[in-house]
Amino acid sequence: MCGIAGIYGSDNDQNNRSRTLNDMMSVLEHRGPDGWGYYMSPEVALGQTRLSIVDLSTGDQPMTTKENVIIFNGEIYNYIELKAELESKGVKFQTTCDTEVLLKAYEVYGEECFEKFNGQFAVLIWNKIKKELVIARDRFGVRPLYILKHKNYLFFSSEMKSFDQIPGYERDFDPKMLYEHCLLWNTFGDHTVYKDITSLPGGTFAIYREGRVVKEKRFYDIGSNAGPVFKSYNEAEEAFKSLMDDAVKLRLRSDVPVGAYLSGGIDSSVILYLINNHTRNKFKTFSVTFEDKEYDESEYQQDMVKHINSEHHSVNITYKKVDQAFPDAVYHFERPVFRTAPVPLFLLSKIVRENGIKVVLTGEGADEVLWGYDSYKELKLLNFWSKYPESKIRPQIIKKLYPHLSHYSDESQYGMMRMFYEGFLGEFNNGLASLNIRIHNNSIIQNYFDKAYNISFDKNSLIKELKPWLPGNFDSFSLLQKNQYLEMRTLLSGYLLSSQGDRMSLAHSVEGRYPFLDHRVVDMLFTMNEDYKLKGFNQKYLLKNSYKNQIPKSIINRPKRPYMSPDLRSFIVDGKPTENTAYFLSEHLLKDYQIFNPKWVSRFLQKFSNGIPDSIGYRDNMIITFILSTQIAKYWTKHPKQSSLSNDLLTVKINEYE
Repeated sequence: MCGIAGIYGSDNDQNNRSRTLNDMMSVLEHRGPDGWGYYMSPEVALGQTRLSIVDLSTGDQPMTTKENVIIFNGEIYNYIELKAELESKGVKFQTTCDTEVLLKAYEVYGEECFEKFNGQFAVLIWNKIKKELVIARDRFGVRPLYILKHKNYLFFSSEMKSFDQIPGYERDFDPKMLYEHCLLWNTFGDHTVYKDITSLPGGTFAIYREGRVVKEKRFYDIGSNAGPVFKSYNEAEEAFKSLMDDAVKLRLRSDVPVGAYLSGGIDSSVILYLINNHTRNKFKTFSVTFEDKEYDESEYQQDMVKHINSEHHSVNITYKKVDQAFPDAVYHFERPVFRTAPVPLFLLSKIVRENGIKVVLTGEGADEVLWGYDSYKELKLLNFWSKYPESKIRPQIIKKLYPHLSHYSDESQYGMMRMFYEGFLGEFNNGLASLNIRIHNNSIIQNYFDKAYNISFDKNSLIKELKPWLPGNFDSFSLLQKNQYLEMRTLLSGYLLSSQGDRMSLAHSVEGRYPFLDHRVVDMLFTMNEDYKLKGFNQKYLLKNSYKNQIPKSIINRPKRPYMSPDLRSFIVDGKPTENTAYFLSEHLLKDYQIFNPKWVSRFLQKFSNGIPDSIGYRDNMIITFILSTQIAKYWTKHPKQSSLSNDLLTVKINEYE
């Protein structure tokens, strides 16, 4: 895993180009502390900071052939098979790394090569003969690739903080996109929350010539490849287990030790079980535990540790740790968030690296592809209510929505719950699926924006903006398939794989790998019988049933519970904002940044001047976390960190000016 940076556009000033590229790479050192290299020419400059995982001795970048130069962030898990395929065509290799396989595959297959890769990647390839730049990103956007248009140049980077090093440029929020991000936990398509910065969508490549895009194509989309048709549940289960086993086996390919995250839920437990089947040695597992027992899952974590006999490590999270680490976490995920859940993972990755591990497998993606989110149940409820408006079992259905929330099983609360969900009966199938509920819950933020932003909520405009980014066959999807597509293109790519995934692990030079997001697994499950995934309200039925005899019963039978971390209680103590909160939400800083209305923010904080009530609503947690993280993100754009690369770690130096 690595950090990559590039500059595209003619510049005859060698010193200027060298200085800018070096500065852009320097703030990516956490993504690749093991070495760095660059390629420079008057037309393009490419740089990479390397985290050595495969082929430790000869995999340095940029890598060149007679025609092409490549910088690459990620892993191609099926590189061994692809290498054999290319060798059968007479291709010669100088290294044993996946970077060379990617480059040679591009030279043989052209742009069709991206469909052959099973992996997570962001790549830039410069053709020295054609003067052509090709960029591409993996199917689900696991690895980031940002693009900035500034003056007469295009800048590329794994992280937006690289752009802060460009002379004369400062990141600035786009108010419309900031609000869209608030509503969806991401922005549609290639947008980001910053002006002039876009993100190459997952599953897409683009070709640049003479400073402009001449071709852009989505080489993969969710639901574009029909999975196999199974004659029975048993046949589907066997195929699923076989594919999951292979997905894990591929992701264990590494020349350094591999560990795993253990949450205490079934997703990570299944991954650990499969890892254990493929390793002879005791491997290391890592968990977060919480001082506040409301969030703690250590009981289930220990059950799994005993079951597989791993070498286990954990970090205990307190309110104070969340508060103190939040500004640094925001520095790395670079955008506003809506809950503090990334912070414990930021602290955990530090423990992982301190224990000598560079690679961890995690259970990310299982809730999306196996329909584990409660949003799927909510849609199923709404669909049932719309078809059977007089049904007398409505209260029983509501009780099953959130077993871990006591007020959902309280019959006295039924009237309020019914009114809430009935409010979505006329729009749950409007194309936004369960995003309707997320948008409803988050739209309150518009009250807190500075009036100069002129923020207003218009759902019809949002739907209209969404449509161009949807696949041509979207209307043929079922309601729950539509929900999966939208969750994977918003929450998964823009938050879970980014703010909570890539950015938190690589902040401490740790690479995350996600077997549930093997595209073969995703394709198989997308078209599988829906009852196999969500049987009644039994979430992830296929996963639980497939491994019911291999995973402790305590984990198989426990109610579904989302991973969470304390929000409001971390930032307000005994009725007073913590030092960090008081500073970033101070009246003078709010007025200086001109994002939020100081009076509304002050009024919000006053709500808790007598302490925080035992029952805190989703909205209060979301409001403070979003506003605070937005303020901190703005702070870092105005106070970018400075760094420098050690010349002792320079491995590749190619200068076409000379």
